[in-house]
Amino acid sequence: MIPLALQLCFALLTLAVLLGLVRLVRGPTVLDRILAFDLIATSIVGMIALLSVKWRTPLYLELVLIFSLLGFVGTVAFVFHLHQTLPARPPDPEETPAGTASPGPPAP
Repeated sequence: MIPLALQLCFALLTLAVLLGLVRLVRGPTVLDRILAFDLIATSIVGMIALLSVKWRTPLYLELVLIFSLLGFVGTVAFVFHLHQTLPARPPDPEETPAGTASPGPPAP
């Protein structure tokens, strides 16, 4: 039962990586590509963890930790870089929280 479950999980993670690669290449926006990178990194971490279970060795769990940290730091770095490079947009009056007055024209 365990080998069948491992193979099924590995196949699903492989499918997730392939779909992430498609989104990475075709993604219409940079945010789609960032999410695809995060999906691929997380799926690879899952694959390494499955291999560690299959081969019954804890040696690969250090790789899981390293790849998890690299994936997280990479995603945060991409978002930080994107935040720094995009121009600031003016506030949208429709997005003001309820109960607050939106800035209107100056009083005469």
